[in-house]
Order: sequence, then C-alpha cells, then structure tokens
Amino acid sequence: MATEVKQIYLDTNVLAYVTNTKAPQHRIALEIFRPSNQEQLCVSSQVMAEFYSYLTNPGILVTPLSPQNALQRIKRICQMPHVLLLSTPPNLFEGWMNLLETHPVTDGKVFDLLHIAIMLSHGISSIYTFNANDFLWCNEIEVIDPSTQTS
Repeated sequence: MATEVKQIYLDTNVLAYVTNTKAPQHRIALEIFRPSNQEQLCVSSQVMAEFYSYLTNPGILVTPLSPQNALQRIKRICQMPHVLLLSTPPNLFEGWMNLLETHPVTDGKVFDLLHIAIMLSHGISSIYTFNANDFLWCNEIEVIDPSTQTS
C-alpha cells in the first residue's frame, strides 16, 4: 500500500536558515529541507519574494547576494523535485479578505495571513516555521516549529 505524501508549506525563515550556515537553526532547517518520501515541501511566490528580499538585504546579511545570484538560488530551489511552487489561485484575494474578516490582524501579521490564504486555497493545512507565534493564533492550520521537534 502506497503512503500518501503530506504537503507542508515552508515559511520563508526555513529557507533563510537553510542558506545561512552561521545561524543556530541551520542544521535543523537542512533536516527539514532534505528530500523525503513522506513530505512534499510547498512554497509560494510570496515566500520566494520574501526569500529574495532576505538574500539581497545588506541590513540582514553581512554579504548579501547579488540580484543575479539570488535569482539563480531561487530557480535551483524551484527545480528540486521535492519542492512544489504553488500557483497563485484566482480566488486568493477573496480568500485573504475572508480571512481578514474572521481574523482582523494588523501590521505585519497581514502577510502571515496571506501565507495562510495561499495554504488553504491549495488544501495545505501544515506549515514549517521557526516563528511559530506568528501563526499559532490561527486554528485553521497546524504549525510545526522544527526547533521543537524530536528526531
């Protein structure tokens, strides 16, 4: 009997820690990012835009990547067989607005809500994130903090 592959959305910080070898979360992020027969890792254009911003930001990285190198890194990630780039559904804005009505968040949480709208529009109910508190308030999804998982 074939085992069903679970789709799990990646928050941007997981990709950031995969690439930042000096971060204490690097090793754990690498474990999450390794190919698995049980999981398919899902990213969206929103995640990749945030990741691009991270990679090219001199305020965050001592040696940021050039736009060309950041784009190359993103293309390589999107070509990995265990990573699925989710399409932007035509009803995303409507779904996001509906979530805003039931979860009237403010400031930067609006972007977390957009990630949730993307997940739910694709039937994905789990997210890997090192910033669990950004999502714990939302009972529509399962929040998985890799730093609290036991091997």
